[in-house]
Amino acid sequence: MKLLSIYNKFLARHPFLGTCLTSAFGMGAGNLLCQIIMYPMTEKFDPLLFVTYALFGLLVSGPFVKVWWDALEFKIFKNPKQFLRPIKMMLLDQSTSPFILNGSFLYILALYGGKSHSEAVDDALNRCIPVCLESYKVWPIIMILNFYIIPPNNRFVVSDRVLFTNSISILWTTYFTYMSVLFVVFSDKI
Repeated sequence: MKLLSIYNKFLARHPFLGTCLTSAFGMGAGNLLCQIIMYPMTEKFDPLLFVTYALFGLLVSGPFVKVWWDALEFKIFKNPKQFLRPIKMMLLDQSTSPFILNGSFLYILALYGGKSHSEAVDDALNRCIPVCLESYKVWPIIMILNFYIIPPNNRFVVSDRVLFTNSISILWTTYFTYMSVLFVVFSDKI
């Protein structure tokens, strides 16, 4: 509980940085967990891949989530009594953010796998819709819970929502890594 209290105080003082660090931890932990699970098959641990995931969380996913959720909560759907507000928030979120985040990350993974810019763009475009469809098996219900049940802490911090979704994100990132990396980066070892 003390660690959670320290975390919440840090997020209250530094909401943007806290969200970015939480996202970096979630993505890094998910990748690390997947690499541990995959190690018997690959006999390889790739620290650069772990860093790539964590940096994506820190520099892309974290900032995007902070700005996007603040916009959803306080600009687009600012009336908390709006009819079906959480469902509308989830629908708008799920019609945009999976394509932005998964598409950009698939591009980064393709570059990491040695593809050129144009090959990485093609790879991201070809794989984005299947990955997003896969994400729809998980994230809509998580976002409904997130917007219905977990209240934002205050006007500037959505810390409980960030913590909740990043906890789920560790599992999603583990699965995403397995599906994306098993056949792309480690295919020569399997």
